[in-house]
Amino acid sequence: MDETLAAVLSYLPSPAVSSSAYLSSPFPAVSPGDDEEEDRVGRLPDAILRNIISRLPTKDAARTAVLSSRWRHLWTSIPLSLDDGAGGLAPTTAAAALASHPGPVRSTRLAASQDPEGVASVFASLAARGVEDLLVVVNGSWPVEWRVPSDVLGCAALGRLWIGLCQFPDTTGVAPALLSLQELGIVHSSVPDRDLHAVIPRCPVLETLAFALTQDYPRYVHIWSESLSCVVIWKSMLREVHLDDAPDVDRLLVEPIADAATHIKIIKAPKLKILGYFDVGLHQLKIGNTVIKIDTKVKPSAMVRTLRTLALKVQFGVGDQVKLVPTLLKCFPCLETLYITNSGIKLASQNVSIHI
Repeated sequence: MDETLAAVLSYLPSPAVSSSAYLSSPFPAVSPGDDEEEDRVGRLPDAILRNIISRLPTKDAARTAVLSSRWRHLWTSIPLSLDDGAGGLAPTTAAAALASHPGPVRSTRLAASQDPEGVASVFASLAARGVEDLLVVVNGSWPVEWRVPSDVLGCAALGRLWIGLCQFPDTTGVAPALLSLQELGIVHSSVPDRDLHAVIPRCPVLETLAFALTQDYPRYVHIWSESLSCVVIWKSMLREVHLDDAPDVDRLLVEPIADAATHIKIIKAPKLKILGYFDVGLHQLKIGNTVIKIDTKVKPSAMVRTLRTLALKVQFGVGDQVKLVPTLLKCFPCLETLYITNSGIKLASQNVSIHI
């Protein structure tokens, strides 16, 4: 479990605070006759002190209140960041901070535990205080059965949501209202297709949708979004990725995983500029109603003229994969940059020729 947790944390956004941050200053040595050292930090303007506190882990930020009367009210005068700079705060610590701070809550990095009531209370408080940035990761045992409370789906101010090693909130009987959500990331977590496709249409300003290390669900990702610009599928076992109606998507970033065959279908993506890595041996491409095969005669309706950058993975020891490459390239007549990497075992004695 520790290795899995480490892998999940490596894919999540960096902490908003630094776990190595601390308050210090190279004070000069006390001169004869001086009663105390000069408090250089304490003489800084309040705006700078608040900026310093906002970069500290939650516990250290709260402790600044005991430094002096000057610092006493600074922590409670800035938006709250619930973050330990590492794997996330335990719900009990987060609850204590929420009880001591009037809010609002800027960001939260929460390590959920097996305390359903405590976690539910924290999420209810976060939703009520308009949390803007939320990252949830479970530090419990495997397999993970803990589900993020549905309260998060009502956080209208939430701009970024990442979850790891847990299950997506249940949308049954809930009308998601993620009106400010711009970034949604799912790492090694389960998202039933029904819940995923109930949420995406309710995110009117969503720009980035990312999946990493997902296994069972979702199986299908169908994009109907006026705002999405970037879709990331990273080492995830998805059966289908469809750009059904994605007028602003310009990047479809894919990192294949062994034995995970994925159908990629481009129906309406008039701004698509970057696609890859497309694994010629694992992926199947369909543009409009045309499935791209070796002998496909590519018509204008099966061309994506906006694509500028394409990355391919080809097993050069497999003839059919090599033969498919020229056909794929005909689908992107305005291509400017092409990356090709060998996805199979390198065969030194074999000559490979691709005619473009």
